[in-house]
Amino acid sequence: MENPAERNSFFSGLRLELPYLIDALGSGHGFFHQPEQLHFLNEILADHLRHRAEPPSAFLAVGCDHGLDAYSLAITCLETVRVHGPFAFSILATDFLPDNVQRARRGVYPARSVDHLPRELVARYFLRSRSATKAEVRLRPGVRARLNFRCQDIFERFSLREPMDVILCRQIVHHFEPRLQKALVQRLRGYLAPGGLLVLGSDITEERGWKRIGPAIYQAR
Repeated sequence: MENPAERNSFFSGLRLELPYLIDALGSGHGFFHQPEQLHFLNEILADHLRHRAEPPSAFLAVGCDHGLDAYSLAITCLETVRVHGPFAFSILATDFLPDNVQRARRGVYPARSVDHLPRELVARYFLRSRSATKAEVRLRPGVRARLNFRCQDIFERFSLREPMDVILCRQIVHHFEPRLQKALVQRLRGYLAPGGLLVLGSDITEERGWKRIGPAIYQAR
C-alpha cells in the first residue's frame, strides 16, 4: 500500500463498515480486560516513581467503545498514585461512534460489570445506584474528571496538544488483516513521543522500529 491514492481508497472503503464492526467486536469486553497489561503499566509507573523519574503521563485510549478500557486505565493510574505517591496524568479517550462517546462520558454500567473486581476497588472508584430498580454502578466523579472523551475517527488525523506517552488500542488492530494492521500501527506511532508505548489487543508481527516489551505492548524505538 505504497501508492497514496490506493491507500486513501483503501481507508475510505473501510470507513463505511468499521463503525458497525468495531462496535460489535468491543461489546464483550469488561473492566480490566487483559489485566496483565494494566499490571505491566502499573509496574512501569511505579518504577519511575520509586526512582524519582518522571513517569508516563499523557495517555490516549483509541476506540474506547463504551469507556471501560479508558476507565480501567484511569483506575490503574489512580492506584499507582495511592500506593506510590502523586503524579499528574491525563487521558484522552476516543471513539468514532457518538453514542459510544456519550455513554462513556456518563460512566454508568450494569452492576454485574464489576462483580469480578475486588470489593475494595469497587468501593474506592464506583458508586452504586440507590434505586432498588436499577442494578447499576457509576464511576466516581474523581475518576470521570480524569478523562476527556472525544468523537474521533482513527482513520482521520488527530489534533493533539502533545505527543502521547502511552496509546491503548486494544479493540481494533488485531482484528484486521496484516496490511491494515501495519497501516494502523504506523498511524498510531505518529502520535507517540519517542520511546512511547503502544498497547494492543494481541501480539502482531513486529515491524521495524518497534520493540515488544510486554504482553502485546510495544515500545517505539
